[in-house]
Amino acid sequence: MNEQGLCVQHHLEIITPLFTTPLFTTPLSTPLSTPLSSRQQVSAVGTAMTSMIKTLNVFPTERTIVNRERSKQSYRIAPYLLGKLAAELPIGALFPALFGAVVYPTTGLHQSWARFLRFLGILTLEACSAQAMGLAIGALAPSTDAALAMGPAIMLVFIVFGGLYVNPDNVPLPLKWVPNASLIKASYEALCINEFKGLEFEVGPDKGPGALANGDQVLQRMGFADEGALRGCYVAQGRILLVNYLLMYRILKMKKPKYQPLREPDDEDGRE
Repeated sequence: MNEQGLCVQHHLEIITPLFTTPLFTTPLSTPLSTPLSSRQQVSAVGTAMTSMIKTLNVFPTERTIVNRERSKQSYRIAPYLLGKLAAELPIGALFPALFGAVVYPTTGLHQSWARFLRFLGILTLEACSAQAMGLAIGALAPSTDAALAMGPAIMLVFIVFGGLYVNPDNVPLPLKWVPNASLIKASYEALCINEFKGLEFEVGPDKGPGALANGDQVLQRMGFADEGALRGCYVAQGRILLVNYLLMYRILKMKKPKYQPLREPDDEDGRE
């Protein structure tokens, strides 16, 4: 990404929360007019989408130059890929941390340094996975336009199966693999556990029979209350990150430019 693109991305990561945070200024420990997990939904989806979009066009725009240099055997695919990741990863980690640093204190989330740092770590790891997915899609797509069309469509599937709208326990058996492959689900679950674990709600005297008294009950209702679930989210996100890197490497390896081998002229051709 060039300097102008970095500047735009930097300002968007600050301006975007300013439009969403006024909706979530009430602390989670008090009664809310918005769903309990709305903050986590916005954080997970916003981080994933912005991180993926900015990497979709990386390989398509460089393909002509890279193919020409690979045909001359200027370098192998592994050093090129490592160099590209070394250039993209620091930027990919910076912007979600900036986004989280604005969102966390302005949306009434749990006021704890440990939870705040975990919040930033979860968003950063998710951003790296989304970035890797964008690079893999860009490596597969034949053009920049195709990559920009494929990326949001694939991310939409992961959003639907990410636990925001459908409980993973209710997903039909043939589609059980989709939530396990969803970087949104891994991040959303980790953000909910980080926020609701051990949280006590301030409930008034008009508490109804179905009211929730603490965050553990929220996690139980969402299906995120298993022991060691947070560690499992980290493992799942790391697995998704690794799979996307391997896919990206294999796709670039298979798309190596191929040319018709030159044939030595026959003796008769030489005499002519």
